[in-house]
Amino acid sequence: MKLTYFNLRARGECARLILEQAGADYEDHRLESPFIDPAPWVAYKASTPYGQLPVLLDDGVEIAQSMTIARYCANKFGLGGKTPMEVAQMDEIVDALSDATEAQYKAFLFEKDEAKKAELQKTFTDTTLPAVFKNLEKRLDQRGGEYFAAGRLSWADIVFYHFVAELPNKEAVKAFPKLNALYEKVANLPKIKSWVERRPASAV
Repeated sequence: MKLTYFNLRARGECARLILEQAGADYEDHRLESPFIDPAPWVAYKASTPYGQLPVLLDDGVEIAQSMTIARYCANKFGLGGKTPMEVAQMDEIVDALSDATEAQYKAFLFEKDEAKKAELQKTFTDTTLPAVFKNLEKRLDQRGGEYFAAGRLSWADIVFYHFVAELPNKEAVKAFPKLNALYEKVANLPKIKSWVERRPASAV
């Protein structure tokens, strides 16, 4: 199994975290960040299914799209749902976090106009993020208070951990006790903790 992405966390890290937690044997293939040197990506781009990374190669088959890859890895290694309801509950959390992540990227990474960026960042920090956390805490409470689905660790919990870990202000989650407890629980899983300590440094 080979996971190809840039030397960034960003859209490749959820799959890496899932693979690490699963103890999977995989190759973490990294291209130099295009923000540092675009040449390796320019040379590699045409070989990808959609002109994007990450791409996962497993048993000779390529899989593209970041959340599809993360979901595949979760299902393959026991961190996905075992029933249609568990699958749906995990997907719901991941989709909600994906929407929030896109809002975060737009506010903090993609917007070039400085005035607009400041406005987007304020909206994300003061409105979007508290609403996301409020809804997620309610969901967590409805489902037993410890995990987002199935009463056990799943890829939804790992994706949530990654979302919080990448926030400009990670302290924001502390206003939501059950979410914070889940975040700390995942952060202190031995395999997750080991990976975070030894993974290559990157800007995002």
